[in-house]
Amino acid sequence: MKKLLASLCVAASVFGVTLSPIKATAEEYPELKLRFALYISNNIPQAKIFQWWGDELKRRSGGKIDIEFFWSQSLGKSTELLELVSSGAVNLASPSPGYYASKLPLVNITQLPMAFPTNASALLAAEDILELDGVKEEHARNNVVPVMWSSLPTYHLLCNKEIRTLEDFKGAKMRSYGEYVPQMWDALGAVSVTVLAPEIYEGLHRGAIDCSYLPDDFSYAYKLHEVSKYLITANFGAITAWPIYANADQWKSWPENVKELFVEVGAEALERDRLEVRASGEAAIEKMLASGVEKVEFTQEEELRAQVPDFIDVWQEEMDRLGYGDSAKEVANAARKRIAEAK
Repeated sequence: MKKLLASLCVAASVFGVTLSPIKATAEEYPELKLRFALYISNNIPQAKIFQWWGDELKRRSGGKIDIEFFWSQSLGKSTELLELVSSGAVNLASPSPGYYASKLPLVNITQLPMAFPTNASALLAAEDILELDGVKEEHARNNVVPVMWSSLPTYHLLCNKEIRTLEDFKGAKMRSYGEYVPQMWDALGAVSVTVLAPEIYEGLHRGAIDCSYLPDDFSYAYKLHEVSKYLITANFGAITAWPIYANADQWKSWPENVKELFVEVGAEALERDRLEVRASGEAAIEKMLASGVEKVEFTQEEELRAQVPDFIDVWQEEMDRLGYGDSAKEVANAARKRIAEAK
């Protein structure tokens, strides 16, 4: 309970909401029917937490706040969601910051590969940086307000070839996205192939890629074990997943009790995410192995980390080049603090 209350206070300060000890009654909430665009499917653990969040908002508002979920790109492609919510075409959206490195450069630190040892450390870093002026300005430029965050468990590889050593990466076609993941594969001598999440199954099936790079629960939910032979144990760390962004103009127009309710339920959903996501990743591995996928022990973990760049350093250099120097240093320091605490 203490941890939950702490999260709630952090969220409240981030969103500029003063939480009242007196709850609003259902009759005091305005009628809000909101459209929420997502590119993820509704069967992954994070989606179920999002759905719980929406259901709770409806229940606690006495049915006044009704969020309609549009899963699996049914209301916009994964690369369109930030623009949709920024423009007000949808009320809420969950874009992947990794797909928007140029528009959300500071936020992207929590999506760097091989940086955060656990999903909890990535979430804590995300909470910390939301309080920094540079990140607030970044969200303001995109006309969005972060309502809550989600996380992903450890990233592993599902492959149709065995990868036991660094040598096995050479020439392998690896699923890639964004700005930094390709640099990781380049450092290992692998070939980057940009494939969006909903297209990975087909890519593996047809041989366009040799390996999928995803967190374990996502791999299982998308049934990638049906078209992959091997689970590679190399640990690529954990990251934040998708924020829920609200359109900033509509957020400003909402009465305070609506904002309070969003913050309250969002903090509880965030706590669920911290506790449930890691367990879901571990369970997904067991299910994939039980289905016939073979575990391949990667034998050069230390050598892997030595060969891959420190991506916070890489990110910092890029931010300096783009003119975010002081803001980026603050963000990097906050991230490194949470990484050190987790080790």
